[in-house]
Amino acid sequence: MKILQVNKYGYVKGGADSVFFNVSNLLERKGHEVIQMTTDAPQNSTAFRNQRYLLSCPELRQEGLIGKIGGLVRFVWNRDAAQLVERCLEEQHPDVAHLHNIFNSFSLSILPVLKKYHVPVVISMHDTRFICPSSYFNTRPWCNDCLKNGALSCGIHKCYQDNFLYSWACTMEMLHKEKFFDYDKYIDRYLFVSYKYMTYHSVRHAYFNEKGKVLYNFLPMQQAITLNDCKGDYVLYYGRITVEKGVKTLVEVMKQLPEVRLKVAGIGPLINQLSGEKLPNVEFVGFKHGQELYQLISHASFVIVPSEWEENNPMTIIEAYSFGKPVVGSAIGGIPEIIEDGKTGFLFDAFSRDSLTESIKKAIKVSPEEYATMSHNARMFAEKHFSPDSYYTHLMDVYKQVIRK
Repeated sequence: MKILQVNKYGYVKGGADSVFFNVSNLLERKGHEVIQMTTDAPQNSTAFRNQRYLLSCPELRQEGLIGKIGGLVRFVWNRDAAQLVERCLEEQHPDVAHLHNIFNSFSLSILPVLKKYHVPVVISMHDTRFICPSSYFNTRPWCNDCLKNGALSCGIHKCYQDNFLYSWACTMEMLHKEKFFDYDKYIDRYLFVSYKYMTYHSVRHAYFNEKGKVLYNFLPMQQAITLNDCKGDYVLYYGRITVEKGVKTLVEVMKQLPEVRLKVAGIGPLINQLSGEKLPNVEFVGFKHGQELYQLISHASFVIVPSEWEENNPMTIIEAYSFGKPVVGSAIGGIPEIIEDGKTGFLFDAFSRDSLTESIKKAIKVSPEEYATMSHNARMFAEKHFSPDSYYTHLMDVYKQVIRK
């Protein structure tokens, strides 16, 4: 089978990008031909710099004033992306197109082109951009206003990165797809990675339920990871250092837990503020990936996921479980679906410092014997729900169904 995989980034910036690469590599290992299409960026790997299907689409934040004005149109409807996809289809004739993160880059402009060439479309719903202009769904007191009254609240309240221009760009894009462009007639299947997200979308439009399927993400190297059921001497947060990830709340909690060591791996806009507090029990180790990151995970006691937004199916939890590391996570979004409280980790109330404090206290009091049981539970959960082979079987079923249709 020949499969076109489309994603904004040709490097790993977030969870959606990891899934894009993981799925592409899995399909290639299973003998399929994969065509990868991303935007052109200096961070892209050498393989991407040399390929034929790269979209020139600078980030709005990287543009000057004139570039930003032109970029607003591209934000909503990117003609260059449509032309690039058309060239690819004429040359490659893929059997199916699998879209990942296409907003703020490829845009929905590529959907009519795929339809014109009779290429079925599957899209992975990594965030809530189909029902929320900024994707920070349900994390602000006025979010219900947005659901009731349309997308204007995003621009009025500067929901996207607290930036007036970017928020109104997201608002215009949302108004376009809700009022002027029937995207659903171009999409054959929506792949959700949590039941919670599927429910949120189905409340807005019935077709998300009718065409939706839940398929959890997977970790490609899971079988090669050695289980470490020994309790480490620190808890670990890794990921973006941003407000919605709850890192600020976590650092505040650590002031009340001087006996607990926390390591923070990652970068982001809050890193200077939080590392500047110089707490003796909190260590900021910078951005880590590959073996360095895996060593951090393997030797931790618990991984902390203190999110304060509607997380979908965090790769952090999938990776932690694969190493046999239990997780302390906030009960928000899709997180409660994959943390069995008291068995594979502990849940706490999102936004609550007291609840997070109590959960961390519970975690550090777990005996070595209890910890070994939780560690094995986490690994078994990962093998049951996040295995590459299981993911591949379900994904191929979806591809074959939309191709037959």
